[in-house]
Amino acid sequence: MKFTLKRKELKALSRFASKQDIRFYLMGVCVTQDHRGTILEATNGHMLGRLLVSMEPHETPQRVIIKSSDIDKLKGTKKTADDWLHFTVNGQEIQVIAPDSTMMLTALEGNFPDTDRVTPKVIKDEDAKPANFNPEYLVAFMQAAEDLTGKKQTPRIFHQGKNPALVALPAVDEFVGVLMPMRDDSYGGTLPQWFQAEAVKPEALTV
Repeated sequence: MKFTLKRKELKALSRFASKQDIRFYLMGVCVTQDHRGTILEATNGHMLGRLLVSMEPHETPQRVIIKSSDIDKLKGTKKTADDWLHFTVNGQEIQVIAPDSTMMLTALEGNFPDTDRVTPKVIKDEDAKPANFNPEYLVAFMQAAEDLTGKKQTPRIFHQGKNPALVALPAVDEFVGVLMPMRDDSYGGTLPQWFQAEAVKPEALTV
């Protein structure tokens, strides 16, 4: 399995990976090659990022998970964000050739989830009901957009009520995200009592 990525692409997708999870296979970025091309994917179970980095089809599907700890070593700086990294995967061994060095990594074992199953394919107007989202996850999408474009971007969220929402990034047609809404019982949902109470008018001052 061989593929080529930019440092900034790995950095952007790593923002969606789980930080601490008993599902250890979520603590990294999965690289999938199939008939669609080469796709980067990462999720923490609440948000998902998917980025198409090559449209060259592959007859035999393959995938490998790159550890988040290794991505920290590869993502570089703003000046090197556009550097190309060349990967060769042989079993669990990953060779990475960067402009200034060569590294040997070990792939993260485990079965990455089938993200096609949780990614909505069609958005219907009748399903477009508002929802509430974890603001930390919204920030992750904003940061990923800045990683990829070099500019601050506001993601567009396609609400679907209690169902997973699709997330698009401006000027990054190759990206699609999925964001799970917060449950109704995770926040109050009612306005403060003092706000609902009718205001008491002060009596006119008399001299």
